[in-house]
Amino acid sequence: MTKRLTATVLGALRAKDTAYYVPDDQQVGLRVRVAPSGSLTWNVAFRIKGGSTKSVSLGPCDPNGRRGFGLAEARERASEIVKAARQGRDLLTEEQDARLALEDRLSVDTLIERYTKSINSPNRNGGALRTAGEIERRLIRALSSKLNSVADNLKRADISVLLDEVADKFPREAEKRRQSIGAMYRWGVAKGYVSTDPTAGSESYGRGGPRDRVLSPEEIRAFWTWLDTGAQNMPPDCIAALRLQLCTGARIGEVAGIHVSELHQEDETLVWTLPASRSKNKNQRVTPLVGKARAIVEGVTAQRNRGALFKTAQSGRPLTSTDIGQALKKRHLPCPHFSSHDLRRTVVSMMDELGIALDTIAAVVGHQRGSRDTRTLVRHYGRARLDERVEAALTAWDQYLGSIISGSIEPAGNVLRLRGTR
Repeated sequence: MTKRLTATVLGALRAKDTAYYVPDDQQVGLRVRVAPSGSLTWNVAFRIKGGSTKSVSLGPCDPNGRRGFGLAEARERASEIVKAARQGRDLLTEEQDARLALEDRLSVDTLIERYTKSINSPNRNGGALRTAGEIERRLIRALSSKLNSVADNLKRADISVLLDEVADKFPREAEKRRQSIGAMYRWGVAKGYVSTDPTAGSESYGRGGPRDRVLSPEEIRAFWTWLDTGAQNMPPDCIAALRLQLCTGARIGEVAGIHVSELHQEDETLVWTLPASRSKNKNQRVTPLVGKARAIVEGVTAQRNRGALFKTAQSGRPLTSTDIGQALKKRHLPCPHFSSHDLRRTVVSMMDELGIALDTIAAVVGHQRGSRDTRTLVRHYGRARLDERVEAALTAWDQYLGSIISGSIEPAGNVLRLRGTR
Protein backbone atom coordinates (compact mmCIF):
# COMPACT_ATOMS: atom_id res chain seq x y z
CA MET A 1 0.00 0.00 0.00
CA THR A 2 1.33 3.39 -0.99
CA LYS A 3 1.76 6.08 1.63
CA ARG A 4 2.40 9.79 1.60
CA LEU A 5 5.92 9.53 2.90
CA THR A 6 7.03 12.18 5.37
CA ALA A 7 9.86 12.42 7.86
CA THR A 8 7.40 11.38 10.57
CA VAL A 9 6.19 8.36 8.61
CA LEU A 10 9.74 7.28 7.82
CA GLY A 11 10.72 7.59 11.48
CA ALA A 12 7.80 5.43 12.53
CA LEU A 13 8.61 2.48 10.27
CA ARG A 14 9.51 -0.66 12.21
CA ALA A 15 11.49 -3.74 11.23
CA LYS A 16 9.84 -7.10 10.56
CA ASP A 17 11.17 -10.61 10.18
CA THR A 18 11.56 -10.05 6.43
CA ALA A 19 12.33 -6.96 4.41
CA TYR A 20 9.38 -5.01 3.04
CA TYR A 21 8.77 -1.95 0.84
CA VAL A 22 6.63 1.13 1.42
CA PRO A 23 5.85 2.96 -1.88
CA ASP A 24 5.59 6.76 -2.03
CA ASP A 25 2.30 8.05 -3.39
CA GLN A 26 3.93 11.32 -4.51
CA GLN A 27 6.53 9.89 -6.88
CA VAL A 28 5.91 6.96 -9.20
CA GLY A 29 8.40 4.16 -8.67
CA LEU A 30 9.92 5.49 -5.46
CA ARG A 31 9.72 3.33 -2.36
CA VAL A 32 11.58 2.82 0.89
CA ARG A 33 12.90 -0.60 1.86
CA VAL A 34 12.83 -1.59 5.52
CA ALA A 35 15.37 -4.29 6.32
CA PRO A 36 15.02 -6.83 9.19
CA SER A 37 17.77 -4.84 10.93
CA GLY A 38 15.63 -1.72 10.79
CA SER A 39 17.84 0.14 8.30
CA LEU A 40 16.08 2.13 5.57
CA THR A 41 17.16 2.42 1.97
CA TRP A 42 15.61 4.18 -1.00
CA ASN A 43 14.64 2.07 -3.97
CA VAL A 44 13.22 2.96 -7.37
CA ALA A 45 11.34 0.56 -9.64
CA PHE A 46 11.00 1.53 -13.30
CA ARG A 47 10.32 0.00 -16.67
CA ILE A 48 12.31 1.13 -19.67
CA LYS A 49 10.02 1.69 -22.66
CA GLY A 50 9.89 -1.52 -24.61
CA GLY A 51 11.88 -3.41 -21.96
CA SER A 52 11.59 -5.14 -18.61
CA THR A 53 11.08 -3.70 -15.14
CA LYS A 54 14.15 -2.90 -13.04
CA SER A 55 14.55 -2.27 -9.34
CA VAL A 56 17.58 -0.27 -8.17
CA SER A 57 18.74 0.95 -4.77
CA LEU A 58 19.43 4.68 -4.47
CA GLY A 59 21.30 4.40 -1.19
CA PRO A 60 20.58 5.03 2.50
CA CYS A 61 17.37 6.76 3.51
CA ASP A 62 17.78 9.53 6.07
CA PRO A 63 14.75 11.74 6.78
CA ASN A 64 17.13 14.54 7.75
CA GLY A 65 19.36 14.12 4.66
CA ARG A 66 22.57 13.88 6.69
CA ARG A 67 23.72 10.31 6.08
CA GLY A 68 21.84 9.60 2.88
CA PHE A 69 19.11 10.96 0.63
CA GLY A 70 16.38 12.96 2.28
CA LEU A 71 12.80 12.68 1.00
CA ALA A 72 12.99 15.60 -1.45
CA GLU A 73 16.32 14.39 -2.89
CA ALA A 74 15.04 10.83 -3.30
CA ARG A 75 11.89 12.03 -5.11
CA GLU A 76 13.96 14.22 -7.45
CA ARG A 77 16.39 11.41 -8.26
CA ALA A 78 13.57 8.89 -8.83
CA SER A 79 11.82 11.39 -11.12
CA GLU A 80 14.93 11.68 -13.32
CA ILE A 81 15.27 7.90 -13.62
CA VAL A 82 11.58 7.27 -14.37
CA LYS A 83 11.41 10.10 -16.92
CA ALA A 84 14.43 8.71 -18.81
CA ALA A 85 12.90 5.18 -18.72
CA ARG A 86 9.71 6.45 -20.34
CA GLN A 87 11.91 7.82 -23.15
CA GLY A 88 13.48 4.38 -23.60
CA ARG A 89 16.75 5.30 -21.80
CA ASP A 90 18.46 3.66 -18.84
CA LEU A 91 19.81 6.72 -17.02
CA LEU A 92 21.79 4.72 -14.47
CA THR A 93 23.61 2.71 -17.14
CA GLU A 94 24.36 5.91 -19.08
CA GLU A 95 25.84 7.51 -15.96
CA GLN A 96 27.94 4.44 -15.20
CA ASP A 97 29.30 4.39 -18.75
CA ALA A 98 30.14 8.09 -18.48
CA ARG A 99 32.01 7.51 -15.21
CA LEU A 100 34.02 4.66 -16.72
CA ALA A 101 34.83 6.76 -19.78
CA LEU A 102 35.99 9.59 -17.52
CA GLU A 103 38.21 7.21 -15.54
CA ASP A 104 39.80 6.03 -18.79
CA ARG A 105 40.67 9.59 -19.85
CA LEU A 106 44.15 10.77 -18.97
CA SER A 107 44.74 13.49 -16.42
CA VAL A 108 47.13 16.32 -17.26
CA ASP A 109 49.54 14.92 -14.67
CA THR A 110 49.54 11.47 -16.32
CA LEU A 111 50.00 12.99 -19.78
CA ILE A 112 53.07 14.90 -18.55
CA GLU A 113 54.45 11.72 -16.96
CA ARG A 114 54.01 9.68 -20.16
CA TYR A 115 55.40 12.44 -22.40
CA THR A 116 58.54 13.04 -20.35
CA LYS A 117 59.13 9.29 -20.09
CA SER A 118 58.97 9.14 -23.90
CA ILE A 119 61.36 12.03 -24.58
CA ASN A 120 63.76 10.73 -21.95
CA SER A 121 63.88 7.23 -23.41
CA PRO A 122 67.18 6.13 -24.99
CA ASN A 123 65.06 4.18 -27.53
CA ARG A 124 63.49 7.39 -28.81
CA ASN A 125 64.30 8.30 -32.41
CA GLY A 126 67.38 10.47 -31.96
CA GLY A 127 67.95 9.23 -28.41
CA ALA A 128 66.88 10.70 -25.09
CA LEU A 129 66.22 14.43 -25.20
CA ARG A 130 68.93 16.22 -23.26
CA THR A 131 66.48 18.76 -21.83
CA ALA A 132 63.78 16.23 -20.83
CA GLY A 133 64.08 17.05 -17.12
CA GLU A 134 63.89 20.79 -17.75
CA ILE A 135 60.83 20.32 -20.00
CA GLU A 136 59.08 18.22 -17.33
CA ARG A 137 59.66 20.91 -14.68
CA ARG A 138 58.43 23.63 -17.05
CA LEU A 139 55.24 21.68 -17.86
CA ILE A 140 54.49 21.08 -14.18
CA ARG A 141 54.99 24.79 -13.39
CA ALA A 142 52.86 25.87 -16.33
CA LEU A 143 49.98 23.45 -15.64
CA SER A 144 50.21 23.21 -11.84
CA SER A 145 46.56 24.23 -11.31
CA LYS A 146 45.32 21.72 -13.92
CA LEU A 147 47.31 18.59 -13.03
CA ASN A 148 44.23 16.67 -11.87
CA SER A 149 42.04 17.82 -14.77
CA VAL A 150 41.21 15.60 -17.73
CA ALA A 151 43.90 16.36 -20.30
CA ASP A 152 41.45 16.36 -23.19
CA ASN A 153 39.25 18.96 -21.49
CA LEU A 154 41.80 21.77 -21.62
CA LYS A 155 40.82 24.53 -24.03
CA ARG A 156 42.74 27.34 -25.67
CA ALA A 157 41.14 29.78 -23.19
CA ASP A 158 42.51 27.73 -20.28
CA ILE A 159 46.04 27.98 -21.70
CA SER A 160 45.65 31.73 -22.19
CA VAL A 161 44.57 32.23 -18.59
CA LEU A 162 47.54 30.20 -17.35
CA LEU A 163 50.14 31.98 -19.51
CA ASP A 164 48.91 35.58 -19.83
CA GLU A 165 49.83 36.38 -16.23
CA VAL A 166 53.33 34.98 -16.75
CA ALA A 167 53.70 36.90 -20.01
CA ASP A 168 53.14 40.25 -18.26
CA LYS A 169 56.54 39.94 -16.61
CA PHE A 170 58.30 37.12 -18.44
CA PRO A 171 57.14 36.90 -22.08
CA ARG A 172 59.98 34.60 -23.09
CA GLU A 173 59.14 32.12 -20.32
CA ALA A 174 55.45 32.27 -21.30
CA GLU A 175 56.37 31.43 -24.89
CA LYS A 176 58.59 28.54 -23.76
CA ARG A 177 55.70 27.16 -21.73
CA ARG A 178 53.30 27.53 -24.67
CA GLN A 179 55.70 25.69 -26.96
CA SER A 180 56.31 22.91 -24.41
CA ILE A 181 52.58 22.39 -23.83
CA GLY A 182 51.97 22.35 -27.58
CA ALA A 183 54.74 19.81 -28.20
CA MET A 184 53.34 17.53 -25.49
CA TYR A 185 49.77 17.72 -26.79
CA ARG A 186 50.82 17.12 -30.40
CA TRP A 187 52.65 14.02 -29.17
CA GLY A 188 49.51 13.03 -27.23
CA VAL A 189 47.34 13.42 -30.35
CA ALA A 190 49.74 11.24 -32.34
CA LYS A 191 49.59 8.57 -29.61
CA GLY A 192 45.80 8.75 -29.34
CA TYR A 193 45.86 9.91 -25.71
CA VAL A 194 44.09 13.20 -26.46
CA SER A 195 42.05 14.42 -29.41
CA THR A 196 43.15 18.04 -29.76
CA ASP A 197 46.01 20.42 -29.00
CA PRO A 198 44.71 23.35 -26.90
CA THR A 199 47.60 25.57 -28.04
CA ALA A 200 46.69 25.20 -31.74
CA GLY A 201 45.99 28.65 -33.13
CA SER A 202 47.12 30.39 -29.94
CA GLU A 203 49.04 33.63 -30.22
CA SER A 204 52.80 33.59 -29.70
CA TYR A 205 54.18 35.57 -26.77
CA GLY A 206 57.25 36.44 -28.84
CA ARG A 207 60.85 35.45 -28.40
CA GLY A 208 61.66 38.16 -25.86
CA GLY A 209 64.55 40.55 -26.26
CA PRO A 210 67.39 39.82 -28.66
CA ARG A 211 69.92 37.34 -27.30
CA ASP A 212 73.11 39.17 -28.18
CA ARG A 213 74.65 39.90 -24.78
CA VAL A 214 78.44 39.71 -24.95
CA LEU A 215 80.52 40.62 -21.92
CA SER A 216 83.24 43.20 -22.39
CA PRO A 217 86.81 42.50 -21.17
CA GLU A 218 86.16 44.76 -18.18
CA GLU A 219 82.99 42.79 -17.31
CA ILE A 220 84.82 39.47 -17.67
CA ARG A 221 87.54 40.69 -15.30
CA ALA A 222 84.94 41.91 -12.78
CA PHE A 223 83.04 38.61 -13.02
CA TRP A 224 86.17 36.47 -12.58
CA THR A 225 87.28 38.57 -9.59
CA TRP A 226 83.80 38.26 -8.11
CA LEU A 227 84.02 34.47 -8.42
CA ASP A 228 87.50 34.61 -6.80
CA THR A 229 86.00 36.35 -3.77
CA GLY A 230 83.24 33.76 -3.29
CA ALA A 231 80.46 35.29 -5.41
CA GLN A 232 78.35 36.10 -2.34
CA ASN A 233 78.64 32.57 -0.92
CA MET A 234 77.85 30.81 -4.18
CA PRO A 235 78.47 27.03 -3.86
CA PRO A 236 82.07 26.23 -4.89
CA ASP A 237 81.02 23.73 -7.56
CA CYS A 238 78.80 26.35 -9.22
CA ILE A 239 81.78 28.74 -9.25
CA ALA A 240 84.03 26.09 -10.77
CA ALA A 241 81.44 25.21 -13.44
CA LEU A 242 81.00 28.86 -14.46
CA ARG A 243 84.78 29.30 -14.70
CA LEU A 244 85.10 26.16 -16.81
CA GLN A 245 82.36 27.36 -19.14
CA LEU A 246 84.18 30.65 -19.63
CA CYS A 247 87.38 28.72 -20.40
CA THR A 248 85.82 26.31 -22.92
CA GLY A 249 82.74 28.00 -24.36
CA ALA A 250 80.70 24.83 -23.76
CA ARG A 251 77.02 24.89 -22.88
CA ILE A 252 76.51 25.22 -19.14
CA GLY A 253 74.44 22.01 -19.01
CA GLU A 254 77.29 20.10 -20.65
CA VAL A 255 79.78 21.52 -18.16
CA ALA A 256 77.58 21.08 -15.08
CA GLY A 257 76.90 17.44 -15.95
CA ILE A 258 80.51 16.32 -16.49
CA HIS A 259 81.18 12.84 -15.12
CA VAL A 260 84.71 11.99 -14.03
CA SER A 261 84.64 9.05 -16.46
CA GLU A 262 84.47 11.59 -19.32
CA LEU A 263 87.98 12.80 -18.44
CA HIS A 264 91.14 11.01 -19.52
CA GLN A 265 94.77 11.61 -20.28
CA GLU A 266 96.15 11.49 -23.83
CA ASP A 267 99.95 11.78 -23.67
CA GLU A 268 100.47 15.09 -21.87
CA THR A 269 96.97 16.42 -22.57
CA LEU A 270 93.93 16.16 -20.29
CA VAL A 271 90.91 15.53 -22.52
CA TRP A 272 87.19 15.86 -21.87
CA THR A 273 85.03 13.68 -24.13
CA LEU A 274 81.39 14.78 -24.14
CA PRO A 275 79.29 11.69 -24.99
CA ALA A 276 76.70 11.93 -27.75
CA SER A 277 73.95 11.23 -25.20
CA ARG A 278 74.69 14.55 -23.46
CA SER A 279 75.38 16.60 -26.57
CA LYS A 280 72.69 18.85 -28.02
CA ASN A 281 73.51 17.82 -31.58
CA LYS A 282 73.91 14.14 -30.56
CA ASN A 283 77.56 14.14 -31.64
CA GLN A 284 80.46 13.20 -29.39
CA ARG A 285 82.82 16.13 -28.83
CA VAL A 286 86.46 15.99 -27.73
CA THR A 287 87.81 19.03 -25.86
CA PRO A 288 91.46 19.33 -24.80
CA LEU A 289 91.59 21.06 -21.41
CA VAL A 290 94.40 23.59 -21.35
CA GLY A 291 95.64 26.24 -18.95
CA LYS A 292 93.02 27.46 -16.53
CA ALA A 293 90.45 24.85 -17.66
CA ARG A 294 92.84 22.03 -16.79
CA ALA A 295 93.67 23.62 -13.43
CA ILE A 296 89.96 23.91 -12.56
CA VAL A 297 89.23 20.27 -13.39
CA GLU A 298 92.35 18.91 -11.68
CA GLY A 299 91.51 20.97 -8.59
CA VAL A 300 88.14 19.23 -8.33
CA THR A 301 89.31 15.71 -9.25
CA ALA A 302 92.00 15.95 -6.58
CA GLN A 303 89.13 15.78 -4.07
CA ARG A 304 86.58 13.84 -6.14
CA ASN A 305 87.86 11.15 -8.51
CA ARG A 306 84.62 9.32 -9.32
CA GLY A 307 81.00 10.10 -10.13
CA ALA A 308 79.77 13.56 -11.07
CA LEU A 309 82.48 16.20 -11.26
CA PHE A 310 80.22 18.99 -9.99
CA LYS A 311 77.57 18.41 -7.32
CA THR A 312 75.04 20.46 -5.36
CA ALA A 313 76.13 21.54 -1.91
CA GLN A 314 73.07 20.22 -0.04
CA SER A 315 71.90 17.00 -1.70
CA GLY A 316 75.12 16.00 -3.44
CA ARG A 317 73.33 15.26 -6.72
CA PRO A 318 74.94 16.25 -10.04
CA LEU A 319 74.65 19.93 -10.93
CA THR A 320 72.28 20.99 -13.72
CA SER A 321 72.00 24.11 -15.84
CA THR A 322 69.00 25.10 -13.71
CA ASP A 323 71.16 25.06 -10.57
CA ILE A 324 73.66 27.39 -12.22
CA GLY A 325 70.91 29.68 -13.48
CA GLN A 326 69.37 29.93 -10.02
CA ALA A 327 72.78 30.58 -8.45
CA LEU A 328 73.27 33.59 -10.75
CA LYS A 329 69.67 34.77 -10.40
CA LYS A 330 69.79 34.87 -6.60
CA ARG A 331 72.90 37.08 -6.44
CA HIS A 332 73.78 40.64 -7.25
CA LEU A 333 76.10 40.36 -10.24
CA PRO A 334 79.22 42.56 -10.49
CA CYS A 335 78.11 43.84 -13.92
CA PRO A 336 74.83 44.27 -15.83
CA HIS A 337 72.68 41.14 -15.92
CA PHE A 338 73.70 38.23 -18.09
CA SER A 339 72.94 34.51 -18.32
CA SER A 340 75.33 31.57 -18.42
CA HIS A 341 74.61 31.24 -22.15
CA ASP A 342 75.95 34.78 -22.60
CA LEU A 343 79.32 33.50 -21.35
CA ARG A 344 79.32 30.97 -24.20
CA ARG A 345 78.41 33.71 -26.68
CA THR A 346 81.24 35.85 -25.27
CA VAL A 347 83.81 33.10 -25.82
CA VAL A 348 82.69 32.61 -29.43
CA SER A 349 82.72 36.36 -30.12
CA MET A 350 86.18 36.90 -28.66
CA MET A 351 87.64 33.86 -30.40
CA ASP A 352 86.38 35.39 -33.61
CA GLU A 353 88.11 38.68 -32.72
CA LEU A 354 91.33 36.75 -32.16
CA GLY A 355 91.18 35.66 -35.80
CA ILE A 356 90.34 32.02 -35.15
CA ALA A 357 88.60 30.44 -38.14
CA LEU A 358 84.85 30.16 -37.67
CA ASP A 359 84.82 26.45 -38.53
CA THR A 360 87.39 25.83 -35.80
CA ILE A 361 85.31 27.85 -33.33
CA ALA A 362 82.31 25.74 -34.29
CA ALA A 363 84.31 22.58 -33.56
CA VAL A 364 85.40 23.99 -30.19
CA VAL A 365 81.90 24.81 -28.93
CA GLY A 366 79.98 22.02 -30.69
CA HIS A 367 78.08 24.18 -33.14
CA GLN A 368 77.55 24.03 -36.87
CA ARG A 369 78.80 27.01 -38.86
CA GLY A 370 79.30 27.81 -42.50
CA SER A 371 77.88 26.20 -45.63
CA ARG A 372 76.61 22.66 -45.89
CA ASP A 373 79.76 21.63 -47.75
CA THR A 374 81.96 23.22 -45.07
CA ARG A 375 80.08 21.41 -42.30
CA THR A 376 80.56 18.13 -44.12
CA LEU A 377 84.28 18.84 -44.43
CA VAL A 378 84.58 19.61 -40.71
CA ARG A 379 82.63 16.48 -39.82
CA HIS A 380 85.04 14.31 -41.82
CA TYR A 381 88.31 15.98 -40.76
CA GLY A 382 91.00 13.61 -39.58
CA ARG A 383 90.70 13.60 -35.80
CA ALA A 384 94.36 14.36 -35.06
CA ARG A 385 94.43 17.51 -37.21
CA LEU A 386 91.10 18.77 -35.88
CA ASP A 387 92.26 18.19 -32.30
CA GLU A 388 95.37 20.23 -33.04
CA ARG A 389 93.29 23.13 -34.30
CA VAL A 390 90.88 22.90 -31.36
CA GLU A 391 93.75 22.75 -28.87
CA ALA A 392 95.48 25.71 -30.54
CA ALA A 393 92.26 27.72 -30.47
CA LEU A 394 91.64 26.94 -26.78
CA THR A 395 95.27 27.79 -25.97
CA ALA A 396 94.88 31.15 -27.71
CA TRP A 397 91.67 31.83 -25.83
CA ASP A 398 93.21 30.75 -22.50
CA GLN A 399 96.09 33.18 -22.99
CA TYR A 400 93.76 36.00 -23.99
CA LEU A 401 91.47 35.29 -21.05
CA GLY A 402 94.53 35.42 -18.78
CA SER A 403 95.44 38.84 -20.18
CA ILE A 404 91.88 40.06 -19.57
CA ILE A 405 91.87 38.83 -15.97
CA SER A 406 95.29 40.36 -15.27
CA GLY A 407 94.28 43.69 -16.78
CA SER A 408 96.41 43.63 -19.96
CA ILE A 409 93.49 43.35 -22.35
CA GLU A 410 95.12 43.73 -25.75
CA PRO A 411 96.45 40.43 -27.14
CA ALA A 412 100.22 40.52 -27.28
CA GLY A 413 102.71 38.48 -29.27
CA ASN A 414 102.19 35.51 -27.01
CA VAL A 415 98.57 35.20 -28.16
CA LEU A 416 98.11 33.05 -31.24
CA ARG A 417 96.27 34.50 -34.22
CA LEU A 418 94.64 31.76 -36.21
CA ARG A 419 92.68 33.51 -38.93
CA GLY A 420 91.65 31.05 -41.57
CA THR A 421 89.35 31.22 -44.52
CA ARG A 422 85.71 31.63 -43.61
